[in-house]
Amino acid sequence: MKTKRLEQADSYLQTFKSQVIAKEIRKDKPWVALSESAFYPTSGGQLFDTGRLNDLRVSDVEKEDNLVWHQLEEDNLNVADTVEGCIDWSRRFRHMQRHSAQHLLSQALLKVNAEFETKAVSLTSETCTVDFAANPEMTDLIKAEELVNEIAYQNMPIRAFEVAEKDIANFPLRRPPKVSGQIRLVEMGDFELSACGGTHVRSTAEVAPIKVLRLERIRGGLSRVYFKAGLEALEDYREKHEISSQLSQKFSSQVLDLPARVEALSQDLYETKLKLKDLQNDKANYLAKELITETKNKKETIALYVLEENDEALLNHLAQALTKELDYALLGLKSNEKASLLFCRSETASYPINELLKSVLPLIDGRGGGKADRAQGAGTRLEGLREALNQAANILNKP
Repeated sequence: MKTKRLEQADSYLQTFKSQVIAKEIRKDKPWVALSESAFYPTSGGQLFDTGRLNDLRVSDVEKEDNLVWHQLEEDNLNVADTVEGCIDWSRRFRHMQRHSAQHLLSQALLKVNAEFETKAVSLTSETCTVDFAANPEMTDLIKAEELVNEIAYQNMPIRAFEVAEKDIANFPLRRPPKVSGQIRLVEMGDFELSACGGTHVRSTAEVAPIKVLRLERIRGGLSRVYFKAGLEALEDYREKHEISSQLSQKFSSQVLDLPARVEALSQDLYETKLKLKDLQNDKANYLAKELITETKNKKETIALYVLEENDEALLNHLAQALTKELDYALLGLKSNEKASLLFCRSETASYPINELLKSVLPLIDGRGGGKADRAQGAGTRLEGLREALNQAANILNKP
């Protein structure tokens, strides 16, 4: 038994009639093989087609030996049934654009540098990838992008044809074929020629524009190039144009001036944060002086204090300032959702702060940890915050 591959001869074929020649149940799903099929099975980095057989949805397609198998969502077909197939054209056309664009981009990188060979491709999402050898730089990709779009807009014809394996040496292929016997070639004008079993558009113009997005180094000394093509590149441009236009209005700036505008705002924000930190440190120092004076007037060496939620940024600096002159700083922070504790000790104090925190965390239904000189934790029992601080102080005051 063998399935005749209709899409190999005509990638634009959207409907066809056929007959069920085999059926299997795999993982509770019915699969049928047809005498003829225009559904493309996953292969060569390109995803399978979806669509319908009669009124049944085809959700996956695989090729095994000489048969093309179609996964159905309902078990309503049997061997010898006649079916009418219909391809999801929107999905198929986007796959064709991706695949044809990848061929052109791979060839364009070779034109830039003969060492930039294609090692792997993935066309399974709107953002496609090609892995290249010899580590091209972004300057190389810019040259390739300019070249590949120039070729695309020349509207070169794309055609697929088969040749015998014995004749393959007569064709200047971009890389050696991975199959034997009758070999299917895809030719794109006089620019690109490769062995390929995938579906492709009829002309290079149908894949434009082709946009390189980014470059990253990956394992094996390869470089992965991300790109979009055709309708998906247009959609990407539309979304980014809308975002940049909104930002332009928000920042009262021209789109091309946005980077400089954002950089200036980032610098302003950085300087503002520095000023705010200085003010917070000043506030923490002022509060520390008051608490130190108050604690020493009581002839004590342990400072207790509960900060408000808006003063969370003071915690660390306040604890450091207090333990420069006092043995222990037991600080709390109360918010709408949780109670927080921060315990610190001076260099001359000896009680293990992490053990002290552990002993009072149950009072706030909390969790936390730390080291012998500093520990912190938080819990959900807000009403236990003051009790936890007082109990910690009582532990420290025990002889």
